[in-house]
Amino acid sequence: MLPRRLPVNADTLTLAANLIALFRGAPERTRGEIEADLQALEGDQTDYRLKRGLAHLLASDFSTFEVDGPLDPADLRQRVFAVSATSVPSLKGSLATLTIVADALSRELARDLSPEQVRAWLYADLPEAHVLTRFDEPTPEELLERYNLAQAQGVLYRASQVVLTAHRNNPGEYKLLFRYLKLFGLMAYIEGDADHGALDHVLSASPAHRDRARPATAAWRRPGRRSRARSASAPPWRSSRSAR
Repeated sequence: MLPRRLPVNADTLTLAANLIALFRGAPERTRGEIEADLQALEGDQTDYRLKRGLAHLLASDFSTFEVDGPLDPADLRQRVFAVSATSVPSLKGSLATLTIVADALSRELARDLSPEQVRAWLYADLPEAHVLTRFDEPTPEELLERYNLAQAQGVLYRASQVVLTAHRNNPGEYKLLFRYLKLFGLMAYIEGDADHGALDHVLSASPAHRDRARPATAAWRRPGRRSRARSASAPPWRSSRSAR
């Protein structure tokens, strides 16, 4: 299984630039409105998956979405429901309830609020209602590079085993490798080539379940030195595929 690397050419750069322009022109718009524009951009073309992938990166890595409202939507809902509980449910009753809450908030916040604003803020904490407040615009090249990186990461996330060969390097680099093995809780076995020093290392990451995890030993040798060992626990994911 190999990651699909996106070529950097005129077509992909144009596509990336169009998506970036869509986010650039969407300040103070909701996530739902932006997604609707993205669907219109997709149209009936067959490359919709690519567009969705690039748009996802723009939304998750380069954009900041926040809840828009004068107070927490949960508190606002509690106020509205408390007022509505004193009247019979009806269309006129809903408008009257929203008007009462809007008047109370106008006095508290010293600003004029309408019933429609209160209605819009009731569920402002839903993801599709979050408002784009900041966009750190990347270049088209940066967006494509980030996409290719995400493809490689996706393969690793689904891998049940990873084999890594580390050639001769600074001892500090080996120490960094072992540190991350322990940090991410990887079950690993590491061995070296005694003829060349600690050159070739094989890393196997097993998707053992946490409740059945058994420590594994990472062992390596250098010329003139005795073997040493490290242990690490199993990673918290499961998968049935392999990547090499």
